[in-house]
Amino acid sequence: MHPAAKQIIETTREQFQLTDFYLESYDFLPHEANQIHLSMTWIPNGLAITDDLNPNGTVVIAVDIESKKLTEIIFVGKENRLPAELFPQVDNMESMIEWIEEQTQLEYGRQFKLVNETKEKIVFHAAVDNIRLFPGGTVTISFNEEGMLSSFYVHGMFADESQIQWEPFNLVDEVIYPLAKQHCKLIEVPDESTAAWKPYYVISSFLVSNQNPDTIIYFDQVENNLSYTPLDTILTWEEPSTEKFEKKEIDLKHVFTEEEAFQKEKVTDNNLPIPDDTAEKMVIEITNMLQKEFPNDSGRWRLTSVKRERGYLLARLDPATPTPRVLYPSLKLLIHPETLQVDNYVDTEALLDAFDFLADAEAVKVDVEAAAGHLCEHIEVEPVYVYDNQTKMYQLCGKVTSGSYAIDAVTGELSTIDE
Repeated sequence: MHPAAKQIIETTREQFQLTDFYLESYDFLPHEANQIHLSMTWIPNGLAITDDLNPNGTVVIAVDIESKKLTEIIFVGKENRLPAELFPQVDNMESMIEWIEEQTQLEYGRQFKLVNETKEKIVFHAAVDNIRLFPGGTVTISFNEEGMLSSFYVHGMFADESQIQWEPFNLVDEVIYPLAKQHCKLIEVPDESTAAWKPYYVISSFLVSNQNPDTIIYFDQVENNLSYTPLDTILTWEEPSTEKFEKKEIDLKHVFTEEEAFQKEKVTDNNLPIPDDTAEKMVIEITNMLQKEFPNDSGRWRLTSVKRERGYLLARLDPATPTPRVLYPSLKLLIHPETLQVDNYVDTEALLDAFDFLADAEAVKVDVEAAAGHLCEHIEVEPVYVYDNQTKMYQLCGKVTSGSYAIDAVTGELSTIDE
């Protein structure tokens, strides 16, 4: 066992007083932002795994191997057998926040804030001076019926004031409304009550720079790593291939070896840009794959993006002809980064089969301009700090959304749909 892993395990045993538990297993798991966590499974003495299931009372604890911070704790069956004094109580928010601060080294009110509270679960969101980060981190803490902690998760990114330059939020309606109207679009959602697709107008969410209101930022620009490359290539071929495409076994690095985990080069840098010539070669290989697997689909697919993910290149294919339906055919191709050949793929066919019974949507009777004007009365503009992968800093933006509001494209009535 690597000395660093041994130290984390012993520290965890001592911190959570696991003297009546034995370490059943441990794994090194990839996490966001190129992190690796040591995930440990502790089982109460006298109990064992049956039918590949951990017994109730088992504790799964994950710790980041670099920061040594706790990132996850789960009690199987919500059965917490550890001493009650180790954890905060469900009815004491002050002690809960102090416990979270101790585990995460984050400061409440300056780096995270409360966003949702029930008797069973409490959720905090990454924030600087109460302005949320986007994309942001979350802290989620849950309790069982006895009021004992049953799970704790820390995910995503957090920041401090050194990464942010303070400025007053000054986006006004006169700036936002015209932009929101431009983002009004028609969608179709499945409606089981009528057994048909139902058309609605919604305002698609976007971000506006506080300093430069003419600058629109879309979610995929900030939610993806720096390798993300938007594309717009319709894939065609003259003749179908008589060869058969064979999927290859892939390793998305769901688990690392101990040696890999403690090497500096352990995680593939997903931020490396994808060269233009690599993208061009990928188009050829993707087309070759489609000729074999979908020989009659020439002109049906559009290559819309490619990015690095867990040692592979991940390409996305959408329909060449855009559809307003929120569920539509798509392919995700896993491409070997050296050979640039498609090793495997995932499609949405099984999901879409469940909606085959739906009839086509009624004809739209409402004008988009009228719908946009009505929806603008319900848009929300939330100040958020948006992460810039290039500068590693945050910029103040307005997050514009119409929430769950929509306009029925047939009747013109204001409605709500699930976000």
